Amino acid sequence: AVTVASGSVAQHQKQQSGQHRECNASAAALGGRAYLFSGPCGRGKSTHTHLWQQTFGEAVQVFNDDKPALRRLDGRWYAYGTPWCGKDGIILNQKWPLGGICFLEKSQENRIRRLSAAEALPLILAQTTYRLPPQYMELLLASLDSLLREIPVFLLENRPEEAAARLSFETMRRAAEEEGL
Repeated sequence: AVTVASGSVAQHQKQQSGQHRECNASAAALGGRAYLFSGPCGRGKSTHTHLWQQTFGEAVQVFNDDKPALRRLDGRWYAYGTPWCGKDGIILNQKWPLGGICFLEKSQENRIRRLSAAEALPLILAQTTYRLPPQYMELLLASLDSLLREIPVFLLENRPEEAAARLSFETMRRAAEEEGL
């Protein structure tokens, strides 16, 4: 998963499909699905996936801690590990069906709510690699429109504690099951 800005013809062709994106996030798999935790630097993305590991043990697989790739393939969204690993060096070459995306905010209380596509779009745009020539921006927006219509997106206001990990997983798992993901 490489941005179009690199100039490679093959990468441009991949991006032209409109179904391939990177997202600044920490990615963890649990129960057969990937869940992404995203937000600006310092919001606790790595901390939250570490909490998942502490809370759910070996059942959790953190497979990328910086820029997982997202791709729509055969009518379904997938998250992929990439070589961009962040400070913790987590780079596993894995592919998981995407079950949800969760934007993080620090708070004194743990609460989570599902975001509408209109609420989620500016958040995901801010965390998506999209240095594109103008002619490709329409493809990016079409891809994000598809993603936001098909994948549940949440805002988790949280403290760095086990209760937040349980709340995020149970809420996203339930939504993924309801959506048939």
